[in-house]
Amino acid sequence: MTKSFKKIITSRENAGLLWILPAFALMCVFCLYPVISAFTHSFTDWSGGLTASFVGFKNYGVLFKDNLFWLSLMNVTILTVVGMVIGNAASLFLAELMFNLKSKAAGAYRFLFVLPAMVPSIVVLLLWQKLILSGSSAGVMNTVLRAFGLKSTEWFASKNTFVVFVSIFLYGFPWMGGTSFLIYLAGLNGIDQSIIEASKLDKLGTFRRVFLIDMPMIMGQIKYFLVMGFIGGLQNYTMQYAITNGGPGKVIGDMQSGTMVPGYYIYQLICGTQKEGVGSYGYACAMGMIMFVIIMAITVVNNKVVKSNED
Repeated sequence: MTKSFKKIITSRENAGLLWILPAFALMCVFCLYPVISAFTHSFTDWSGGLTASFVGFKNYGVLFKDNLFWLSLMNVTILTVVGMVIGNAASLFLAELMFNLKSKAAGAYRFLFVLPAMVPSIVVLLLWQKLILSGSSAGVMNTVLRAFGLKSTEWFASKNTFVVFVSIFLYGFPWMGGTSFLIYLAGLNGIDQSIIEASKLDKLGTFRRVFLIDMPMIMGQIKYFLVMGFIGGLQNYTMQYAITNGGPGKVIGDMQSGTMVPGYYIYQLICGTQKEGVGSYGYACAMGMIMFVIIMAITVVNNKVVKSNED
């Protein structure tokens, strides 16, 4: 071993780089390479084989004329925005209740609200489909509707797209608990108690304190959930894969359009339906790149807006 090489690996800075090198190499192989591969293949006519022919911007040209893609983009925007508003509002509400709860049982309540997060999501999803929002007359929600003199409905299996959307929004009711509630509660507990005491001395009501003190003080947590909510929501297709299959609604090509989202569209292109006139893998890569640009733009805008509000 030469002296120069020994000096390089024994210096404190370079030793740190050597420690993170394995993790960086794994990230390059499993995270960065797929992104680069998707970008390059988005300009090709590729059907998943070893060869792909370069077609330039043909996939993007077809994509911008694809009515199903734009409809799926509208669907996922509605699902993401409504889901984020409902989920964050419910988690914030629960965190505020726990923050203001002066009881020895507060620890037990926190545990009980986090407990549902330990159940696999697919199990919860199937419970809602088969039991709570079941289309049968024995379903929990249909039983409640009949108790109030209302008609039963098919919920997830309905042919009415609006009813299916309502079913998706109702999923997870009352939308509380899990790690998001804990993170918001941790942020509230991190507020200096002198600020809370000062608000009481100024006779600031609880409702005004939440909007004037609590929410500005936990803006970091809110920003985190906004960014991650948009990223996760725009990529998510669990409900479509497990229950709706993109339906109901008009069939475009070989796929239903009622609840179609881009993530499920990409999945179908790779694992099922072929896109006429283009290689389905290359076309799916082009769609993934468009989604990447949209998510990146939303993240950057969100960061700038939140940062300007903090300043």
